[in-house]
Amino acid sequence: MKFVFTAPLVAITLLAGCAFNPSVPAGMSAGKFVSFSCEGGKTFSARAAQDSKTVRVRGHHGSAELDMKSDGVYEGEGYTLMTKGAGGVTLMHSGKAEGQNCKPA
Repeated sequence: MKFVFTAPLVAITLLAGCAFNPSVPAGMSAGKFVSFSCEGGKTFSARAAQDSKTVRVRGHHGSAELDMKSDGVYEGEGYTLMTKGAGGVTLMHSGKAEGQNCKPA
């Protein structure tokens, strides 16, 4: 009887953990830098953490570790990375677009 009671509890716990674990942003691989090509010939690289709570970017103005602020939006050190939306991936620095309509290269 103890096994029957414990197994559903373990399954529910595992499923609940999956529900709160964000997925790796589109076009990225956890732990590996991916190059992005953007409109106007601009480029940058990004690497998602294993837990997808942070993304490291390398852009024209340097590099930074960005924290997840909401689903698909990462911010830090003057950068904003938006990974969702109809316009592809967008990287902003100090309020100016560093890369728009970006796609994995």
